[in-house]
Amino acid sequence: MPVMHKKITALQLYYVIIISIAITDHVLLIPVLLHYGKRDSWVGAGLSLLPTLVWICLLFIVIRRSGQQNMLLWVRQRYGSFLTSLLKLIIIGIAGTHAAITLQDMVTWTHISYLPRTPPLMISLAFMLFCFFAAREGIRAIAITSGILLPVVVLLGYFVMGANFQYKDYSLLTPLFTHGYGPTIQTLYLSCGASFELISIVFLQHHVDTRIKLPALLIIGGCLVGLTIGPLIGAIAIFGPFEGEELRYPAFEQWRMVTLGKYISHLDFLSIFQWISGACVRMSMLMFIIIDALMIRKKSSRTLLLVGISLLFVSVCLLPITDNQMVYFIQTWYYPMMFPVGAGLLGVLLLLSILPGKRKEKVTK
Repeated sequence: MPVMHKKITALQLYYVIIISIAITDHVLLIPVLLHYGKRDSWVGAGLSLLPTLVWICLLFIVIRRSGQQNMLLWVRQRYGSFLTSLLKLIIIGIAGTHAAITLQDMVTWTHISYLPRTPPLMISLAFMLFCFFAAREGIRAIAITSGILLPVVVLLGYFVMGANFQYKDYSLLTPLFTHGYGPTIQTLYLSCGASFELISIVFLQHHVDTRIKLPALLIIGGCLVGLTIGPLIGAIAIFGPFEGEELRYPAFEQWRMVTLGKYISHLDFLSIFQWISGACVRMSMLMFIIIDALMIRKKSSRTLLLVGISLLFVSVCLLPITDNQMVYFIQTWYYPMMFPVGAGLLGVLLLLSILPGKRKEKVTK
């Protein structure tokens, strides 16, 4: 029996994209920017806005030229099965890497912060159980969940920002460029690379029944850059550039600083809601993209494959990898490779959308 997923609106897709990318910008990207840029990191993150908006315009060309169709089917109709299979492998590889890193980091944070006596196996199984059912139900279930969670996550973000004003010293943001322009350029490069995750819109566009518009995409790009700069500046203003760079999770440490008056503190449990919400939506979306790219129609086959993918991610999470090795991989390979991989994929999609398809030419002849 074929699977018929109900379509979503463009606004719902934007919710999914914002909450799934924002969680990694908060949790994974900020420590990397502080590591490479120290005090200058916020300038590099801010300067990434212009390149991000430029390449979003290029991304929109791909969306318009493909007519918001299934990108893989569209490529197969124009260029054949070989190129489509190669593109499938690239998509699955990128989505699988993002998902594995997300799960590993979420389990590590959960284990060291508030469930130290719970085995990582149980944490990962409980988390993947929810993601499995969300991905199995389809993009509509993920989108509805995102629409419910995103407003609360945003409000909590403004809350922690406002509550910590009493501890912030914005003079710590200067002086700039004391070590030259290298750190700023490096953080600009890393921030631009992280923004290439917006390419996932292209591989979800056929599930949208309303038009994806350029102004909305530009706003999303600006929001994601802002969601990186905000907690990054907050971390520097509270902890300083060098102490902040030593912290494993600067965003979480900002939650631990929150107090309301003399008698209300320890509100960092609210960060658990933020973290789990973003990680669940992100994992579910990535798992759905993997299944969708494989184009499996039978619901039973999709379910079995999702079970296998979930168990694979859990097994990868249980590999004997230390947190120091994980941090080294994220800083040295994961984020530095995002820019060339993202730019290369965008370039290929742009080229395919501009060139005349061979099959289309045969039909016209």
